[in-house]
Amino acid sequence: MSRRTTAALYLLLVSVIWGAASPVVKNTLQWFDPWLFLTYRFFVSALIAFPYLSLTGVQMPKKPAHLWLVMMTGFVSAPLSLFLFFEALDKTTALSGSLITAAGPLFLILGGVLFFRDRITRNEKIGIGIALAGTILTVIGPLILNGHSNTLGKLEGNGLMLLAVITDIIGALMSKEAMKKGIHATLVAQTQFILGFVIFLPVLFLRQPPEVAWAALVSAPLQAHAGVLYMAVLSGTVAYTIRNIAVKTIEVSESALYQYLQPLWAAILAVLWLKEAITPSYILGGVIIAVGVFIAEKKQRKKLK
Repeated sequence: MSRRTTAALYLLLVSVIWGAASPVVKNTLQWFDPWLFLTYRFFVSALIAFPYLSLTGVQMPKKPAHLWLVMMTGFVSAPLSLFLFFEALDKTTALSGSLITAAGPLFLILGGVLFFRDRITRNEKIGIGIALAGTILTVIGPLILNGHSNTLGKLEGNGLMLLAVITDIIGALMSKEAMKKGIHATLVAQTQFILGFVIFLPVLFLRQPPEVAWAALVSAPLQAHAGVLYMAVLSGTVAYTIRNIAVKTIEVSESALYQYLQPLWAAILAVLWLKEAITPSYILGGVIIAVGVFIAEKKQRKKLK
């Protein structure tokens, strides 16, 4: 098997892992509220991060400005964006959440244009515009569906998911700026997990006494703990590691195409496992986003052949 084929299989596996994230989180929120879930998740990730940083020998930057950039990037990339993501899934469906996040890569291209003067083709401009229209339709879908249960709640959840996507993109742009300044990618990635635990633990205890949080943890079924471990280990450390290995062989632009498979895996799990219904707005929004992605990536795919 060639290195390129192996890399493609790695990226396919990553798309499955991240595509399953929304249904996994949605299911686990039955037992843990978002604050407890994230504190628990960051605790596990921090346990991995400390020895990982020690083994790699990555050092914290000495310049105060660079250190501040690492901390702010870590805060936006993980604690803030993930909290919005979890709050959103607590109020909307895994299907809608996964579809809204599917437009993220195109919005990242737009962010690169606005902040880093990246070049953007005419096809990308048209595709981003169409994908944005499909995303907006998905967000406001509950308002145009007659008889949709908990309309305002799902509208709020979809809005929070869109905000989570925007926040994640800001974090990615800040990460790019950190890389340009010579800050190691591993440091940025692992710092966000440690910082997340440091931030969420005291906030969790302000919201509920430690004994209440502990009681929720010990009384939760194995399925709930498996959901947290999935997000911390598989969706976190493992997925990011094998994606970085794959990107060494396959171009970053081509690897981004695999992200558009995530809503497919999420839809399969959400329907078969969570028994969610595929609504008309989900189908229409998905088709519009798919058209936008196809147009934006059309010229690029021709270059890659």
